[in-house]
Amino acid sequence: MKVQKTSLQTETADREVLSESLIEGRLSLPSDKADIDRILFIQGRAHVMAEPTDGRIFMDGSVVFSVVYISADGDIESFEASSPFRHSEEMPGAGAGMTVFAKGNVRDIEYSAADSHSVYVKGIVSVSLRGIMPKNIETVSDAGEPGLQVKMASQPLAVTRDIKRDTLVMREDVRIPQNMPMAVRLLFADAYPVVKSVHAEDARIVVEGELKITALYISEDRGAPLQQLNESVPFGQIIPADNLEPEDNVTADANLMDFSLNTVEDAGDILRMSARINLLCTARTYREAEYMEDAYSLASRLNVAYADQCCRQLKRWGCVRTFARSSITIPSTQPGVSRVVCFKASPVILALRPGEGRVYIEGLMLFTMCYTSPDGVYSHCGEVPFEAEALLEGISAGDEIEANAEVESAICEGTGRDISVKFMLDVALRAYCNVNIRLVTDLKDTGEPNVRNTGITIYFADGGESTWDIAKRYATTPDNIKKFNPDMGDTAAPGQKVLIF
Repeated sequence: MKVQKTSLQTETADREVLSESLIEGRLSLPSDKADIDRILFIQGRAHVMAEPTDGRIFMDGSVVFSVVYISADGDIESFEASSPFRHSEEMPGAGAGMTVFAKGNVRDIEYSAADSHSVYVKGIVSVSLRGIMPKNIETVSDAGEPGLQVKMASQPLAVTRDIKRDTLVMREDVRIPQNMPMAVRLLFADAYPVVKSVHAEDARIVVEGELKITALYISEDRGAPLQQLNESVPFGQIIPADNLEPEDNVTADANLMDFSLNTVEDAGDILRMSARINLLCTARTYREAEYMEDAYSLASRLNVAYADQCCRQLKRWGCVRTFARSSITIPSTQPGVSRVVCFKASPVILALRPGEGRVYIEGLMLFTMCYTSPDGVYSHCGEVPFEAEALLEGISAGDEIEANAEVESAICEGTGRDISVKFMLDVALRAYCNVNIRLVTDLKDTGEPNVRNTGITIYFADGGESTWDIAKRYATTPDNIKKFNPDMGDTAAPGQKVLIF
């Protein structure tokens, strides 16, 4: 038997892997800064690059810590310090040819003032890893054997047509709204990018999104010196791509690598921003793959080798806005709240439940709240549970969902010890489905003749059988069975009488 084989091209998406590593060290106060009396809060921003190798992902990055503190003179001051980190994580199937996207954040930060000139800090760097790997599946296409019965099947399989990486550099002036006091000095700033839309046109990929900025600054208003600014800066990038077709499905991921925000001399209503955003664009198409699902011979027995393949493929993606509500209680060991001046939160998603066109999200909100009280400025850190509902058309209840969320802003209401909070969330959703196929990978003739009954055989189907299954059992053809059983379709009903000649 002369077996011919062919290769089917597709890809499979690995399930999101969460890699965590501990980072700790001593942050030294710059020489031009006033001594530390009391720390208000510390935030961390992680930048990470990932490289796949045999079964592992290697990560190389840094964490920028922003420290806001009360100085020995009673003023509110801040400084930044960075700390590098390296880590690796197992990812089965990782290797050459895999496309990896990594996004990091810092949580569970613990700190203490070692002395008036340094801070000891410890936290967890959490990196979300996603990988797409091309996959070649070998299957039998023909055997050239007389009397060979072949069952063919077809299935649309996703194939990556092109991958483009690009870097977007942003330099913008962010204007403080007129209803807010002008800035004298910046204390803290953070940002994250959101991809709003991506599409292919005229041999290029067009990516549009927003950079969501949070800034805490000292204002010229002595009655309310601490102010928090939340602002969105739009961005767009055109990436040349010659290998695209109009029907391709194009997705884009964005990762913030560098960010800075500074006041402008003699312009208290302007903050000068610079950022570097890494973009990863993937164009996919669906190709109809035809393959041999089963085979048998009328003349002799065959040894048939099968392979069950599962391809996890991206079905739907998008970034949507939603909200969540919660409440915070200030402990009795701290003064009550007169006014919340800064609120920074980071969501940790614990559970995802897909529905029709929506995803229900449960998690914990890790927060740092800076507030004024009659006794001065204080901060409170903690975590509260939250629930949210994200709407995205095309999601089904049976999909596998991956989600990442960021807090754009938080609206706080109340004074004293009980504060209610409304969180505005940007949620990036990805819905995956599993495409399962069974195909023939090899055929061998045993040389043993098939035993075929003579005359008429009456078979009563036990249900769940196809005409192909019955024909294969009795070494005849599906057409022959249908010829003598006019009511027979492609499947047999339980107890159905089948005449086999």
